Amino acid sequence: MPKVCNIVGGVISPLLANIALHGMEEVAAQRKRKNDEKALLVRYADDFVVLYSNLGGLIQAARRVERWLKDRGLNLTPKKSKITPPLTRYEGKVGFEFLGFTVRQFPVGKTHTGKNSHGKPLGFKTIIKPSKEAIKRHTLELKKRIRELRGASQETLIQKLNPIIQGWANYHKTVIATEIFSRCDRNIWYQLNSWAKWRHPRKGRHWREARYWQEREREDKKGTRMVFATPQGRTLRKHTDTHIQRHVKVVGEKSPYDGDWLYWSKRLQKHPMLYKTKAALQARQKGKCRWCGLNFQDGDLMEIDHEDMDRSNNRFSNLRLFHRHCHDDRHSKFGASTKRFHQQLPKRKPMKKDLRRDTDENDEELQKLHEEAVKKLRRLNIEGISIK
Repeated sequence: MPKVCNIVGGVISPLLANIALHGMEEVAAQRKRKNDEKALLVRYADDFVVLYSNLGGLIQAARRVERWLKDRGLNLTPKKSKITPPLTRYEGKVGFEFLGFTVRQFPVGKTHTGKNSHGKPLGFKTIIKPSKEAIKRHTLELKKRIRELRGASQETLIQKLNPIIQGWANYHKTVIATEIFSRCDRNIWYQLNSWAKWRHPRKGRHWREARYWQEREREDKKGTRMVFATPQGRTLRKHTDTHIQRHVKVVGEKSPYDGDWLYWSKRLQKHPMLYKTKAALQARQKGKCRWCGLNFQDGDLMEIDHEDMDRSNNRFSNLRLFHRHCHDDRHSKFGASTKRFHQQLPKRKPMKKDLRRDTDENDEELQKLHEEAVKKLRRLNIEGISIK
């Protein structure tokens, strides 16, 4: 018999887990009566969480999942499996961690309470934040990388740290993480200060800050801020440069491959990775590409095209949304016409400063402009209109 080897941590591991565990959600949601509450199962590869409003229903759903796994030769690890309520303490525990996030519920008043699917107030609010372990791992990873690059230049250090910061911030930007992003920026400031102090032990703090930190304007243009940057302009990215963008849940069992183009075209308008201009263009085009006429799907690469081929004209009426490959196809087919278009553009009329610089070449044009101005003034005087 041929032997199959699965490399732990490989890119195919999550795919094999999804194939093996497909259908677990339906098993957890089974119920005896139609009006009974359904258990919810959230799964990512082989990590999953079962949610239910009371302990008895949760235990029953967990047993159904265990029996289903045993039929497939799998079982749950007791060390990694636990029951914990997110609102009240149970066996000294409250809330749970899942995929680097901490999920907890807090009792609140009627103005801030969450609501169920029927609009009934629940009396609590669910708060999801990056977990303490995730923050600790990220901080230690930055510390390790900065220590390894003590002898490297500032530009190399920035080049190595930016992907780590941006990737971690993008992963956690869909939850409540603004304060945590600020805390991570503060931690990395101390780490970079130690890096600069190690390189220049005999220099003072003000000298080191003037050497490695630059003053830049804020994004909101309200004052300036100090950033870790080189004089050439390469800047270390901050965690707070990544804005919080809420995730929009997928309804039911919807899939990008189920053929429901209407739902996915509307959903893409609220996609957290979609800019406002692209979302507005997609709404105007009813979710279709203006070049091929096909619907946009989740994950498609989209680009904005200028109808008059003038990139400086960013009026909304001049913009169209294409697939990236459609945009490349358009410019490959009409590249020559683009050059002809720019050649046919009316040339800029010379300004007065230009006329004064070269009087020999522009005397005739000045004379024509003067004659036209005199004619207009005479016409206005005849009509009884005076110009002061």
